[in-house]
Amino acid sequence: MSIGECGLCGRWSSGTSFPSGNKRPDGTTPMDNFVCFRCQEEGAAPAEVDRSVNEYWKRRKGLRHVA
Repeated sequence: MSIGECGLCGRWSSGTSFPSGNKRPDGTTPMDNFVCFRCQEEGAAPAEVDRSVNEYWKRRKGLRHVA
């Protein structure tokens, strides 16, 4: 956990640095994408909703032959 400027919202807050995907000549990847915890939570919420909806429809499809 560190404090820095969020790359998404621009607010200075505590958060996590993520790899940028850019490779250095020596083959390492810098951890230079900083995202605050608030933006991380906002990004995780839609993924959780998608998983829940997909799980609902998987179960719903399994119940069709019962009706």
